[in-house]
Amino acid sequence: MEQANRVGVETATWSPWSKNMNKTHGGNIWKIAKESGLKPENILDFSASINPLGLSQKAEMAIKDVISLLGHYPEPGAEAMRAELASYHNLPEENILAGNGSTEFIYLLPQIFRPKKTVVVEPSFSEYRNSLESFSCGITSFNTKEDEGFVPDMTSLYSIIENGYDLVYLCNPANPSGVLLSRKDVLDVAGKCLKFGTILVVDEAFVDFVEEESVKRDAIIMDNLIVIRSMTKFFSMAGLRLGYIIANQRLIKRFEAVKPPWSANTLAILAGIESLKDVKYIKMTREWLQHEMPLFIKGFNNISFLKVYPSRINYILVKILLHGITAKYMQEELLKSGIFIRDCSSFAGLDSSFFRVAVRKREENKVLLDAVTSMLANL
Repeated sequence: MEQANRVGVETATWSPWSKNMNKTHGGNIWKIAKESGLKPENILDFSASINPLGLSQKAEMAIKDVISLLGHYPEPGAEAMRAELASYHNLPEENILAGNGSTEFIYLLPQIFRPKKTVVVEPSFSEYRNSLESFSCGITSFNTKEDEGFVPDMTSLYSIIENGYDLVYLCNPANPSGVLLSRKDVLDVAGKCLKFGTILVVDEAFVDFVEEESVKRDAIIMDNLIVIRSMTKFFSMAGLRLGYIIANQRLIKRFEAVKPPWSANTLAILAGIESLKDVKYIKMTREWLQHEMPLFIKGFNNISFLKVYPSRINYILVKILLHGITAKYMQEELLKSGIFIRDCSSFAGLDSSFFRVAVRKREENKVLLDAVTSMLANL
């Protein structure tokens, strides 16, 4: 483990009752509204990286039309959603399984595989660690480095994998850093894992914005690759809870054996189906990001005392360079104006100087940029 210590790796074993479980997330608009005395609809929420165009109009219509059917059970395995996902991705149905958001599958992973040793590439989504902690699993953190832009050093990662692990977790694009590995890089990691009998879990919750880098087609033929996908981000379905996995049939069957029935509700299934069919909505979303992201990044780059990390998706990671000013302080100050950002100090490998902001509509982005500029200028 001497080599591991030189590349920023930490190992720990956790109990189900660990007091260190991180339940901090962006997008908890209900909690923020209660604490601030503001109404949820009066808060500009930049903490959750959700498509600001909102739910597809076709999905909205489907929800309204199905109200009369809510007295019936949904499909036990969300079969219609599974079929639509297969058509959308041009993949076999038997390689896809839909459920109650991507988080359901994150929590099923340790239940199914009972891992003793795992690697989590960090900073990343806290629920990987939380789910593993609940099964007393040994967790090795592979911490990407700030001075390398949080891009994983592949040589170092490979040297860790060689120590032998049950699961490796990799978020691509990474959350919160925005780092995007190429499909080739991810497949190289998968190949390395395969040599040592390790399953690679790739969380592609944000890959809809850069679909060409997805390893979904590779997952259906590889023995050790599980891709986790979400309808939350690109399709603005956070409140409906809908996600899915893509893997080979053998792995899918292991999930099917333990996943509870009816985990995806009727509204989520129908909204998901119509969202995937809404070609106009998908095109508008891609065009929105293409137009707004460069302006958003440029706006933050023009603000003194901030360092902006590059991103091709719908959020950016920002570091405060002004001594003594924390992301928590900035969060509290901006909330006085009804603006909420994501304090990233709870992410492994980040400190109190980092925050994350989602890209929203142009006029909303301008409100944020003006507020941040004004706040820092007055310090």
